[in-house]
Amino acid sequence: MKKYFIAFMMPLLTLSVGYAQEKAEVAPVQQEVSDTPYWTDPTNGGKRLLNKSKFGDNWFVSLQAGGLYSWGTNISNSSFFNQVRPAAALSVGKWIAPAGGLRLQGSYGINSGYASNGGLYHWDAAGLALDGLFNFTNICCGYEEDRVFNLIGILGAGFEHTMDFSDKSWNTETQESYFSTKSQNLLAIRLGLMANFRLSKAWDLNVEVINSVLDDSFDGWDGKGSNDRWDGHVNLMVGVTYRFKNHDGSHQFTYARRDLSKFDEANAEINRLREQKKVAPAPVTKVETEVVESNHVRSFISFDNASAEINKLQEVNVYTAAENLKKLAEGDLYISSTKEVKDAELFMARAQSIRNVLVNTYDIPAGRIFIEKNPAVINSLDPQTSCVIVYINE
Repeated sequence: MKKYFIAFMMPLLTLSVGYAQEKAEVAPVQQEVSDTPYWTDPTNGGKRLLNKSKFGDNWFVSLQAGGLYSWGTNISNSSFFNQVRPAAALSVGKWIAPAGGLRLQGSYGINSGYASNGGLYHWDAAGLALDGLFNFTNICCGYEEDRVFNLIGILGAGFEHTMDFSDKSWNTETQESYFSTKSQNLLAIRLGLMANFRLSKAWDLNVEVINSVLDDSFDGWDGKGSNDRWDGHVNLMVGVTYRFKNHDGSHQFTYARRDLSKFDEANAEINRLREQKKVAPAPVTKVETEVVESNHVRSFISFDNASAEINKLQEVNVYTAAENLKKLAEGDLYISSTKEVKDAELFMARAQSIRNVLVNTYDIPAGRIFIEKNPAVINSLDPQTSCVIVYINE
């Protein structure tokens, strides 16, 4: 069964690696037109950009109930409804990207078998499986926040524990050498589809059909009395899914929107600092913002000696740079030095501190921020190009 397990893991590893590369890529980003509220990526066909997600985002829990159809040795001699029994499942998972995610599912079901002497028998099975979820709708049609229906593929692997075989009507002396009623743990390979219907911002209704393939001994036969190689069961279950709240208050992936209300808190902090009378001046501090005729908006930020941490007084300058960039629909932001850089490592650490605040606090797309330690390159920019330049005082 190892080759089946390896085959299952390959698409999951491909999904996770592909997503990591997508998040790390830096590409020039600009707004579409002035009347659109979304940030877009012109290098990717003008597609809208998703807001950054944290590890605690896009988790969900599902509860399902329904029935299972057992298949294995001698089922051709049994009626369909003799093989149908109840089943239930509880799942916890996370969507890694709109295209796919993972879930851990615990399940319990009652299985039915058909003995060669015509007797029906039953046994219970409890399972635990790791499933990869592939949203075919988002993969083929693109992600939409309010889509009502999604078709999801399921590929997984796990274990099932068999127990409580009945032995009143089928375990005859002639069959004892072929049957085993002992409990055992078996590897299961799972493949299925889920139809997911959106009920509200947090709740979904889902209908799932999944086939689990196990060793021939799953139904009690040890293989000596059967030519079958595999046993298993097909589960058809209906359930509900609750999507937990994300750090930004949503319950799903969301597109990056222009929202100036997010600066209200920053404005309040700036006003508080301005009104505070006893603020110790930071060493080597220069606060200056000017708009020059060359369409370049310049801001200057100073740091404490040998430090890459932005002090409170300089936070105003970072905010001002972010505000100015918001006014430029197609402009970029450059981080440079006022003179030739002597300590490249310290300069890069300070530039990265500024960049992190712009991206994480003010939601400036990373693709619009460029770091250039050579001030001559910045001075050579076309004067007619609208941009924001943040100079680090050396």
